[in-house]
Amino acid sequence: MTKFKNSINENDVEIFKESYCNENSIIIQLLKENTFYRHFAEPILDVGSGMGDILSLVVPEKEVIHIDVNDFSKFKLPIKHKRITSDFYNFDPKWFDQINTVFIAHTLQFIDDDIEMLNNKILDINPQNIITVTNENNDFMATLINWSFRMFPKPNPEVILTDFPLNYDIHTKLPFTATLKCPDFEILANQVCYLMLIEPNSEQKKMLVNLLKQNLQTPTFTINQTIKIYKKNG
Repeated sequence: MTKFKNSINENDVEIFKESYCNENSIIIQLLKENTFYRHFAEPILDVGSGMGDILSLVVPEKEVIHIDVNDFSKFKLPIKHKRITSDFYNFDPKWFDQINTVFIAHTLQFIDDDIEMLNNKILDINPQNIITVTNENNDFMATLINWSFRMFPKPNPEVILTDFPLNYDIHTKLPFTATLKCPDFEILANQVCYLMLIEPNSEQKKMLVNLLKQNLQTPTFTINQTIKIYKKNG
């Protein structure tokens, strides 16, 4: 049984990442810098890797296992990279040599339904390093998240997890800001639905478009994010 609260399709990911939001290009550039690059001890498990572009461009020469429930096979991976189409919770660390780094970029929202289960899975994998990329959920993102929880019984935005990961300490963190920019408010509303993992009816969609127009002069807003490196303690 899948432990994902909601799912998204390949087209959703590609449209958001390639057409409207510049977060991946920023993440790639920051991770290529020496401060972060040296913490990618291989083998690396990229959890919910999506298109696989981030680590394919950051560490093409290192051994990486890309795991995602969607099959992004049309994106060509480097020779030392593998793709597994599977739920993260079905991943068996015995399939590979010791995983030394777990990389989770904007996918915690799909695997955080049960924090104890998530922590136990990480402990089972037992990496030296965990590297995450997450939203800070402040500024206008906070407004959108609060609206989603008021309007929908089970929205699934990316939220800050205070009890994850267990037995790891933050070694380094770096804040940055990405921009979501769309040609009109209708398209921006669609991208907000992607971020919140909601499926509004026509009336709710109108309300969302109105919310965006009331708060924004143009169909664009910034998303504050942070890259964090965790090291196993003890």
